[in-house]
Amino acid sequence: MPQSTVTAGEQRFVITDSGEGPLVVLLHGFPDTPFGWEDTRAALNDAGYRTVIPYLRGYHPDTIVPGRSYGGPEIGQDALRLLDALDAREAVFVGHDWGAAIAYRAAVLEPARVRGVCGVAIPHPRLLERSPAMLWRGRHFISLRLPSGPALTRWRDFAYVDTLMRRWAPNWSGPARQETLAAVKRAFADPRVLDGALRYYRDVSLGEGLARISTPALVFGGTTDLIAPEVFQRSPEAFDAPCEVVIAEGAGHWPHREATALFNERLIGFLSWLPAAGAAGA
Repeated sequence: MPQSTVTAGEQRFVITDSGEGPLVVLLHGFPDTPFGWEDTRAALNDAGYRTVIPYLRGYHPDTIVPGRSYGGPEIGQDALRLLDALDAREAVFVGHDWGAAIAYRAAVLEPARVRGVCGVAIPHPRLLERSPAMLWRGRHFISLRLPSGPALTRWRDFAYVDTLMRRWAPNWSGPARQETLAAVKRAFADPRVLDGALRYYRDVSLGEGLARISTPALVFGGTTDLIAPEVFQRSPEAFDAPCEVVIAEGAGHWPHREATALFNERLIGFLSWLPAAGAAGA
């Protein structure tokens, strides 16, 4: 898909924009790139939705704004600035990993502009309780925050990225996984991009809370990820609007790639259930 650049204020976004209909924004995570959404993009376009897929800020050199933080409020604002850049009033945000964190933040900051939110592989942060087991499974948060994080990630042709993918999605194999890994390596070969990707870990406040969300939600997880399925099942506790939970058996941290048909089916069902675009302001 051809890429284009849109701008709001000082922030540039490098995006793919395709299809017609209500707007759905697809936000990738770590370690990934926008190309991981290709199957879902095609399914949504065929179902009558417009999709915009941006590089997360920092994942493309043109998106980097020197001195701007990657903390929780700032990354949430990225999603809303993207709507401004698109001259769009509202959208549904679908986010994987850090993309989910961005989508949740946007829904808290300006719920009137978020028709719905779909979090993939990450439940609402308030459900993530600290425990020795969880701290061990999430030890990459510490490793990637350290000054040695870039060197660790680059070592032996980004072997650490492959290790994380195997740890987080032990059942995922095949061409899609290899293409994902290759795309990440190409992106992270630029030191500016690698620094941007790791800034999310360095700038996040691990003790920072997030308010309950009043936007309808779909939360999609797997059974072999870092986070237990039981945590995903508790997702409705963090929402003041309907929240559907889907768990893909055997899937890990990329359930939208590991169980693509199920994910696309449930996402399109969720989108079709939402009130018509613009109804909130009617």
